[in-house]
Amino acid sequence: MTKQHPIAVVAGVGPGLGAALCRKLAAAGYAVAGLARSTEFGDSLAAEVVAGGGRMSFAACDLTRDDGVEEVFSEIEQRWGAPSALVYNAGAFLAGSLADTAPEDFKWLWTLNCFGAYLCARRVAPGMLEHGGAIVFTGATAAVKAAAGFSAFGSSKFALRGLAQSLARELGPKGVHVAHVVIDGVIWTPRTSGVHGLSESQCLKPENIADTYIHLLQQERSAWTHELDIRPDVESF
Repeated sequence: MTKQHPIAVVAGVGPGLGAALCRKLAAAGYAVAGLARSTEFGDSLAAEVVAGGGRMSFAACDLTRDDGVEEVFSEIEQRWGAPSALVYNAGAFLAGSLADTAPEDFKWLWTLNCFGAYLCARRVAPGMLEHGGAIVFTGATAAVKAAAGFSAFGSSKFALRGLAQSLARELGPKGVHVAHVVIDGVIWTPRTSGVHGLSESQCLKPENIADTYIHLLQQERSAWTHELDIRPDVESF
């Protein structure tokens, strides 16, 4: 186990923002622990980061299960030490009318978008209360204005925002910085053009978002940001 580097956990690692966060955090000197449901992408990302001189591990984890979260965070602590940074970037998306939204789908979005965030935050909070730290939650426009057809997604992201607000008030005075980021726009990935029909210039670039997250994680406590929104310059609001 090494303790000479700050430890960051990125919960929800895919080829977009999650990957950019892992690369940027490793480049900034963090030992990074990436988490996702599948190892298919994460293992190759960790190998890439390590080959480039960074420190990263990856583990498959069902972030909606208390026992799974407990097991993987215990492994992270044994290998690296107690995390001083947590980014909860996991999430599910669903659009559809109320009538077309199945109860199991509605429940699943709430479980991953909010309950998983609670489990991860609850797990890292004791160590951060002792040594300091920061938690950043990835939110969405629907967390502040849920459009028609977004009853499941919007309500789950509203819940995540409420969790962030409460934790900021509870943990902030004790030295733990909690921030909520409203992602207002589409994040660019290799699949974005085919799925959304957008060009890269119309989207949020993951690397640029990651830079903002790192700034939040490293802010001095005399000037903490609790919430900010990020959008490309072409996005209307």
